[in-house]
Amino acid sequence: MEGDDLTGEGYKAITKNLKPEFVEEVQALEHYVEDNLLKGIVNSDDIVLNLKIKNKQAKKIIGSTDGGLGSNDRRIISTNLISFIDKTKAFAFANHNNLSTESNQNPLELVDENRAFIGNNQIIRHQVGTYNPFDATSYTLNNTTQGSVNAITRLTDRFKIGYGAFYLWNKLYGQTAMRNAYFGQNAVYTEDNDDRTSLSKTFKADFSADYLVKNNARFWAKFSYKQVPERFNSTAYSIYNNLIGDSVLQNQTDLNRNFNAQLKYTVKVNQTTAYLISAKILADDVRQDYETNSALYQSILMFNGSQKLIQKVNNNNFKLKLDFEGLKRYNTTFLYLNIGNEINDFKIKSGLLGRYQDDQISIGDAYINDNIFKQNQTYVNGKYVYDNQPIKIQVQLKSTLQFLSNMGKDSTYMILEPSLNFSYKLSDVQQLSLGYNYKNVNPQPIEYYGNYILTDLRSFNSGLTNFYNYNTHTIAIYYNLNDFANSYLNFNAAVNGSYSKYGFLYTNFFENALSYSQKEPFRGVKTLSSNFSVKKFFPLFSLSISATYSPSYLTYYGKVINMVNEYSVFNQNALFKINTGFNIPVNFGLGTEIQFNSTRSERKQIAENKAYKYTFEYRYKISNQIFNFSSYNMYRMNGQNFNLIDTEFQYNPAKGNFKYSIQGKNLANLKAFTSLNISEVSSSNYSSSILGRYIMLNVSMSIK
Repeated sequence: MEGDDLTGEGYKAITKNLKPEFVEEVQALEHYVEDNLLKGIVNSDDIVLNLKIKNKQAKKIIGSTDGGLGSNDRRIISTNLISFIDKTKAFAFANHNNLSTESNQNPLELVDENRAFIGNNQIIRHQVGTYNPFDATSYTLNNTTQGSVNAITRLTDRFKIGYGAFYLWNKLYGQTAMRNAYFGQNAVYTEDNDDRTSLSKTFKADFSADYLVKNNARFWAKFSYKQVPERFNSTAYSIYNNLIGDSVLQNQTDLNRNFNAQLKYTVKVNQTTAYLISAKILADDVRQDYETNSALYQSILMFNGSQKLIQKVNNNNFKLKLDFEGLKRYNTTFLYLNIGNEINDFKIKSGLLGRYQDDQISIGDAYINDNIFKQNQTYVNGKYVYDNQPIKIQVQLKSTLQFLSNMGKDSTYMILEPSLNFSYKLSDVQQLSLGYNYKNVNPQPIEYYGNYILTDLRSFNSGLTNFYNYNTHTIAIYYNLNDFANSYLNFNAAVNGSYSKYGFLYTNFFENALSYSQKEPFRGVKTLSSNFSVKKFFPLFSLSISATYSPSYLTYYGKVINMVNEYSVFNQNALFKINTGFNIPVNFGLGTEIQFNSTRSERKQIAENKAYKYTFEYRYKISNQIFNFSSYNMYRMNGQNFNLIDTEFQYNPAKGNFKYSIQGKNLANLKAFTSLNISEVSSSNYSSSILGRYIMLNVSMSIK
C-alpha cells in the first residue's frame, strides 16, 4: 500500500477489509524486487499490486464503519481505518460477527515465505467445519471477533520500522454425523454423531527494522511472536458393527507458542554485483492434551478396564538457518550462488494414560514416544539465468550434505537436485515454457515417531521408523496465448508429470473396535496433471465465456489386511461460465462445475464419486442508486441435492456518507451438507450442520 508492504504475509487483512471506494489506483509492478538495492541484479518475474489511496494528502484518518442486524440473531459490526499522519502509515481493522462467512478466516493463514521453514507441528487435529467441494466459503455456525493494526514509521530517510499486532477470538459450533464402512477380511461399520464446539484464540505481534546503512548497504530484521491457545469439546454417540452405542466425551486443550526472527544484510558492490548474509531462527512449542471418555474402552484388554483415556503430546521444534548469497549480472546473464547450513532439532514426547478413580496410570510402553529428531544439512546452490527476449534459460543445481539422527539410527545423504527451465516468446502474445527438476526429499520431522498416538476417539496413528529420502522427477510444459487487446481471447494450457521411485505405504486395519494407521517406506508414485482454460469476450454481444478442464492421474500403493495393491485415481474437474455485460438494467450469469473421481485397482473400479454445481445469478440496476443481486446454487453430490439461494438489495444515495443494503441468505433454509466418499479401504458418509436462513439490514458509513 503506497509503496510499502504494510501487512506482510497477512495482506488478506487489507484485501478483505479495505473498501474499493478508498482506492484511487491499482498499480501492477512487474519484475518486482523487494529490496530496491537488488533491482537490475536479480532476475525477477514477480508481479505485485500497489494500492494508491485517495485523500492521503489530507493527513487524516479515512475508512468506514459497517453494521448489520438480522433475523435468527445474526449480527455484524466492522471497521477499517487508514492513517497517513506525519511519518507514520497505518492500517487497522476490527470485525465481530456470527455470519459464518469467508471473512472469518484468519488473515494469517496464507502461504508465506516462512511456511516451509516453520512447518506444521501439531499431531492431534480436531475441527468444526462444513464440507463443500466447490466453495471456499464456510457455513459453520460461529461467533468471531478479530482485529489487527499494522504501521510503518519512517524515522529518517534511511531508517523505517514496522510493527503490528493481530488478535482473533473464534468460537465454532456444529453437529456432525460420520458413518464409515471399512472393507477388510471382516467388514467393520462405525457411526459417530457429534455435537461439537471449538474455541480458538490467536495473538501475534511483530516488529521489523529497515536501515539503509549507506547508499549501497541495507540491514533488515524482523521478529515475530505468536501464541495460539485452542479448545475442542464434543459429545458423541458411537456405534460399532450395529451394536448398542456408547456415549463419548472428547476434550482437547492445545497451546502453541512460536518465536521466529530473521536478519539480513545486503551489500550492492556495484551496478551488477551484490551479496547477502542472512539468518533465520525458530523456536516452536506445541502442547496438546486430549481426553476421551467412553464405555467402549472398558471391554478392550489393553486399557485395563479404564473408560477414560488421556493423551499428552509435547512437540518442540528448533531451527537455525545461515545463508550467504552472491548475485552477479552480465548484460542478459544472471548468476546466483547460495551457500548455507540449517540445523533442526525436533522433540516428540507423548504418553497414553488411563484414569482409574483419581489415579492416572500409563497404558503401556507401546504408546510412549520420547525421541529427538536431529538434522544438520549443508548446501550449495548455484543458478544461471540467460534472459534475452524471446529466449529465457534457467539452469540450477543444488547439492546438499545431510546428516540425520533419530531413535538410535543415523544416516548420511549426499543429495543433488538439478533443474532446467526454458521459455520462448513465440510472439508478443504467445509464450511456451518447458521445465524439468529432480528433487530429493525426506518427510517432516513430525512424521517420525515409532509408537502409536491416539488422534481420535478410536484412531491410532504411527509415523515412520526409518529415514527415507525419495527422489521425484518432474516435467512441466506450459503454453499461454493472451491476445485480449486484439481478439479478446486468452488461452492457457499446462501439463505436469512426476515420477518417484521411492515413496510411502499407508496401512489401515481394525482391531478391538479401534482403527490403526501406519506410514512406512515403500515404492514411489506417478502423477500426471493438466489444466486447460480459455476466456473469450464478444464485444458485439457484451458476452464473456470462460471454460476450464483439469484432469489428473495418480498411482499409489495401499495395504488392506496383508495385501499390498497398486491403486490409480483419475480426477476430472470442469467449469463453464457465461456472463453478460449489456448496457441494460438486467444482466445475468450461468455456470456449471463438475468433479469426477474414480479409483481402480487390478483393472477393476472400486470407487467412484461425482459432484455437480449449477449456478444462476442476475444483477439488476433498478435505478442509479438501487441495485439488486441474486444467486441460486444447486449442488448434486453423489445423488443428493442441496440448494442455496441468496439475494441483496443495495441503496447508495448520491450524496452523503451512508449506504444501505438488505440481504437474504440461505433462503431455501438448507440445514446441512452431506458428502459421500469411497476409497480403496472404506466408504465415508459425512454430514455437517450449516447456518440457516436469515435476513439482515446493513448500514455502511464512510469516514472521509
